[in-house]
Amino acid sequence: MTYNEELIFGLKRRIKKAIDYLASRKEDDFFKDEKSFDATCYSILVISEIASKIKDIDEIKDKYKNVNFNELSLIYERCLKEDNINLSYIYDLISKAFPYLLFLLSSN
Repeated sequence: MTYNEELIFGLKRRIKKAIDYLASRKEDDFFKDEKSFDATCYSILVISEIASKIKDIDEIKDKYKNVNFNELSLIYERCLKEDNINLSYIYDLISKAFPYLLFLLSSN
C-alpha cells in the first residue's frame, strides 16, 4: 500500500468508526455515552490530522475532487478547540456529513 493509499484508508477508517460510535442514537443519548463520545472526539482529531496531510498532496486532491480536504482539516478546531465543544455541530457532522464523505471516498 502506498503512502497516499494509507492516508485514504486511515481517513475512511476513522470516519467509519465515528459513524459506528454514533450508532443511530439520538443526540442526547449519544452525548451521555462518554466512552463513545470520547472515542468520536479522538476520531475527529485523527481525521483532521490526516486531512491536513492530504491537503498538500495534489495526486489525492485530483482523485477526490469532491472532497474539500482544507475544510476537513479544520473540523477539530470547529468541534473541539480548547473548551469550546460544539455538540450540535459534532452530531450533525457525524450523522449527516460523514456518511456522505465516506461515500465520496469509497466511490473512487
